Amino acid sequence: MEELVVEVRGSNGAYYKGFIKDIHDDSLTIAFENNWQPERQVPFSDVRMPPPADAKKEIGEGEEVEILSRANEQEPCGWWLAKVRMMKGDFYVIEYAACDATYNEIVTFERLRPVNTNKAISKNSFHKCSVPVPQDLQEACQSENAHKDFKKAVGACRISYCPETSQLVIVSTNETTVKRVSLLSDMHLRSLRTKLLLMSRNQEATKHLESSRQLVSSFQEEFMVKPDLMGLAIGSHGSNIQQARKVPGVTAIELDEETGTFRIYGETTEAVKKARNYLEFLEDSVQVPRNHVGKVIGKNGKVIQEIVDKSGVVRVRIEGDNDNKQPRQEGMVPFTFVGTKESIGNVQVLLEYHISYLNEVEQLRLERMQIDEQLRQVTQGHRPTDRDRGERGGGGGYNTDGSSNASSTSLHASRSYNGRGRGRRGHNYSTGYGTNSEQSNASETDSERRDELSDWSLAAEDQDR
Repeated sequence: MEELVVEVRGSNGAYYKGFIKDIHDDSLTIAFENNWQPERQVPFSDVRMPPPADAKKEIGEGEEVEILSRANEQEPCGWWLAKVRMMKGDFYVIEYAACDATYNEIVTFERLRPVNTNKAISKNSFHKCSVPVPQDLQEACQSENAHKDFKKAVGACRISYCPETSQLVIVSTNETTVKRVSLLSDMHLRSLRTKLLLMSRNQEATKHLESSRQLVSSFQEEFMVKPDLMGLAIGSHGSNIQQARKVPGVTAIELDEETGTFRIYGETTEAVKKARNYLEFLEDSVQVPRNHVGKVIGKNGKVIQEIVDKSGVVRVRIEGDNDNKQPRQEGMVPFTFVGTKESIGNVQVLLEYHISYLNEVEQLRLERMQIDEQLRQVTQGHRPTDRDRGERGGGGGYNTDGSSNASSTSLHASRSYNGRGRGRRGHNYSTGYGTNSEQSNASETDSERRDELSDWSLAAEDQDR
């Protein structure tokens, strides 16, 4: 897992590479490179961020620089303040600022960099939140790879599991990460649980395959608002504009109704951005693989309902096969969402994460089918004894999930689902499961998860054997 790198000031004034492990009220827990010092708490005033990796590296004679050097052989190299006294070819004569002016050194360009201008970090430099982990997922959450997609989706710098508190600790330099964690955390834990169940079933099937091979070892194997969205942006009796004007720091809001252009004036960038979030409505599409459409909608529309509720979009329309309003990629079905820019961003994060999860589940399903196919080939020609038949028992083959059938059929007409309380409803919009309500149902209950896993039951032997 990628670490959050900082530079820590030592007692000699040099800065050494360190990694943030935890954040406290006035300090950070830091681990040092190659454990040359034990992990310890360091005050904010002694920690700074490293310079950008793509910073220009232009150094001239007489300039202050930082040189990568060490005081003795027992410690690693750190960045020391120095001054360039002379340049000749690829070599530089530098004078250490912390030493006697008579102590000079000749170094190459690779060991020098411009002075790091980053100030010491503060409590507001990082944002930290935590997610409680259920007991049955605590062991799985200790794995770094278990949170790879979740970390990318929320934009975190570091995600780690704390055994003492049984929580996932998320650290980021972006405040948006905290909001996205609240959006995705429960979905992340559910997906972890489902994947664990599927992997456990696969492991059982693999063991069964190996034992069968032993039995029959001689056999072979194998922001301008569109006119049609202006009503939503203005709101009922201008409610959205009034709400935007009440934002502290907003001084004026102008609207050119002919072009649909809003102009917002304020005292701070934060105030203007906050007011814009109330007014900027747009329409955007997300391409969903056709074979996942049923799963994205969910049983009785529970999954799409949860996505609508969590993201805050006003409505979603699923384009039919004969609807050419939105560009369509081959093998994809456009899901068109209407909402504020922030809610559209939220729905994209939720859908991308859910589709990524569905792809993983499908891959696990295919692996299981391959295992069963190998099992049938290994046992082909072997006549089981009465005891074998009794142990294996009867059983059916693979069942097809109802939502999968829904996704495999043609979408001849588009379907629309509206959000509650966010604009006017036309006669073309239903009040079904695509509405945006604050109380969303869980997208997967225990019984639905069992339905999803029912396809993974072991296939029985043919009846005529």
